[in-house]
Amino acid sequence: MENGEPDLGRPSWMPPNEVLPAIVPIGQFLIRAGRVIVALSHASVYPNGCMLDVRASAHGHDAAPDVFERIVFAAQFGAATTAVMHDKTALRWLPDGKPALVLMQYGLEGDFTVKNEDDRRADCIIRLWLYPLPPPEPGTLSIVSPSLGPGPASCPLDGQAIGAAAAETQPYWR
Repeated sequence: MENGEPDLGRPSWMPPNEVLPAIVPIGQFLIRAGRVIVALSHASVYPNGCMLDVRASAHGHDAAPDVFERIVFAAQFGAATTAVMHDKTALRWLPDGKPALVLMQYGLEGDFTVKNEDDRRADCIIRLWLYPLPPPEPGTLSIVSPSLGPGPASCPLDGQAIGAAAAETQPYWR
């Protein structure tokens, strides 16, 4: 393969097939404005990273078919460990040879309905893949852009709980 890994199907940095992830409940709002919410429901933790399950909803004039497609998220743990979606300039490897933390959008499922101009609704689930597992320290998930409402637009992440959950994953077959 181009990245130097053997061609055995799925790259090692992706969520593995045939593994039941461990779930870390989070249940925190990043944004809770009058007509827009963005919330982190939970993390599905795998041996090599975690899938962050973000729920987003807008209604009224703030609802548009692409309202959540432009969101850019960032994950930060401590002062030195940050990953921003779509950051083409980010380091891929740390000086010690370990992979740098990467955050990418893995999926977006949504629905947009319009009954009339005042009764529009956009709902979606955004899945973010964070690889590798974060360091065992407090962190945050933040919305970098665009501004969707007042307030800090971030929520806490527990790197220690995420790391511990990786040991609880189970292979589908023994």
